[in-house]
Amino acid sequence: IAAGISTERLNALIPSANAVVRVMPNTPVLVGEGMAGLFAPKNTSENHRTFAQDLLGAVGRTVWVDDETQMHAVTAASGSSPAYFFLMLEAMQQALIKMNIEEKTARELVQQSMLGAAKMVTENPQIALSTLRENVTSKGGTTASALAVFDAQHFNQIIEQAMQACLSRSQEMETLF
Repeated sequence: IAAGISTERLNALIPSANAVVRVMPNTPVLVGEGMAGLFAPKNTSENHRTFAQDLLGAVGRTVWVDDETQMHAVTAASGSSPAYFFLMLEAMQQALIKMNIEEKTARELVQQSMLGAAKMVTENPQIALSTLRENVTSKGGTTASALAVFDAQHFNQIIEQAMQACLSRSQEMETLF
């Protein structure tokens, strides 16, 4: 588990290693809700793949990628994403405090809303994320007003640029090792 280090480089650093699986977990593994991306070279045995998957599966969910270069996107998607969500929660909490809501109450409001939204996503995999968002948004309503601000500030582009910066840094780190 090391950001930006390829399996080829790991094999060069540890020539006695008989199997290397590259893993990018995230910090929610600490509470059993992690997400980990895994990559293994073609010569990795099924036993080693299963061991890695079972190990990480004990603290969350796993996905495999077929191309090691995709691990940079995995880093941007799940390795770093808890920080993105924490930033959003922090910003929402601070906005509520400015609206004269006590800090503790503000935190409870935003964290439970995030948990509920996450549960709606996980319990409804057949429903597109855009549909879930649209289901909350009444035309001309309060949520529509808030989303219009996000849209005016190019929220989707900001997210894409941030994730691209993460991916680029992961690629850069790989060249340093």
